[in-house]
Amino acid sequence: MKIFNIADYGATFSQELQTEKIQKAIDDCFLAGGGRVLIPCGIYRTGGLRLRSRVELYLESGAILQGSRDPEDYLSFIKDKIEPVTMEPIGNTPATGRSAVATSRWCNGLIRVLDAKDVAIVGEKGSYIDGVNCYDPQGEENYRGPHGISIWRSENIRFEGYTFINSGNWCHAIFQSKNITAKNLTVYGGHDGFDVRTCDNILIENCIFNVGDDSIAGFDNNDMVVRGCTLNTACQSLRLGGNNVLVENCVSDERNFGFRLRLSLEEKMAGALSNENCRRECTVPFSYYCDHRAILRKPAENIVIRNFHTKQTKELIRLEFTGLHRWCCNRSLREITFENCSFREILRAGMLWGDPNEKVICRFKNCTIACKEGFEKEPFLVAANFEELLFEDCTFEGWEEPTLLVATDEPVKIIRSTPIQVEKSTPEECMEAHPWGVVPEDRAAGRTFRLSADQD
Repeated sequence: MKIFNIADYGATFSQELQTEKIQKAIDDCFLAGGGRVLIPCGIYRTGGLRLRSRVELYLESGAILQGSRDPEDYLSFIKDKIEPVTMEPIGNTPATGRSAVATSRWCNGLIRVLDAKDVAIVGEKGSYIDGVNCYDPQGEENYRGPHGISIWRSENIRFEGYTFINSGNWCHAIFQSKNITAKNLTVYGGHDGFDVRTCDNILIENCIFNVGDDSIAGFDNNDMVVRGCTLNTACQSLRLGGNNVLVENCVSDERNFGFRLRLSLEEKMAGALSNENCRRECTVPFSYYCDHRAILRKPAENIVIRNFHTKQTKELIRLEFTGLHRWCCNRSLREITFENCSFREILRAGMLWGDPNEKVICRFKNCTIACKEGFEKEPFLVAANFEELLFEDCTFEGWEEPTLLVATDEPVKIIRSTPIQVEKSTPEECMEAHPWGVVPEDRAAGRTFRLSADQD
């Protein structure tokens, strides 16, 4: 393998940006037919880099690739002469909104990959990529900066070994790509740990996500495996939709970073991690995600979550195909199964609200479901529009009487489980038990989601 050491290109430890020198090493590696771009031990400050086909970015132990605090330093790809980029128009539809356009400012990244093959980012133990929580007043929610790694329309992508800290927005943002492998990564702080949308053949294995937003998110993904991961979050451990998805041997048990939206403007500008006002608790272990920014290639089904153990989580599950929220407005979840899982310290009702025209199948098998002390009288779930809702060999702990509120007429199957009180309720009563819910009739009153270029 040919090696291109950035030190040979003049990259040094300096307050000055080393972007051009590092990019020159990447470009020469690409033009030579591929190889390894070596980041030796040291701190190298950089703006946005474009990684290309057949190039492996390799960080030695002690190497720190540190992003710029200026969001304008992430736009150099626009002037790329080796692989010129056609800037795509941004509009106000789901297909042309800024998060659906590869060349938009929202899709900026410390490391960018566009239309490439056989790309890798590998780090030895003790190597870091630091997004410095870059502040961008033009970014999402008027403060989020570039993603850590932004990838579009690429294939055969490998991530391994490094630690990523303080991503300005999502740490890994991957769209319309295939054959993606992530192993032994650690992600601290920032926002979402790993997002994939309209991707195929994904493996995320033995990774640690300890983040201020969703651990793993995305939809319209086929053939996805998440295995042996820590999914600590201040939002949702899994915010997913897809076909043929397996999550197994994972845990979610600590909340070390908060969601940064509630930081003051001064704190956001300074790149602060979080403060006492930031939300830290896990909202839900699994939330179904499917908005209008993709035409689903397959129904969301055959999702299996096995040996997943969580605590300090508000809800059991969230599927809210009710018409209000844009993140669940495309096509509803068709099928999901939980096996050998435990969900502890639940403090409010979850939601399983499917599409009346395509009802959901949801199965809990050999699961332990326990409420937090002080919430013994709260229902654990509100449900409607399901073809099958099964609790088999399940144990409920802590509740005076585990209660499920059902707003439609489908039967609930309870096999060899702690007895459950199933109460027929109105949609209004169910929604009162779930603060994020909305009565379906509200659609007629105009209380529906709005789609615009600003919705990411």
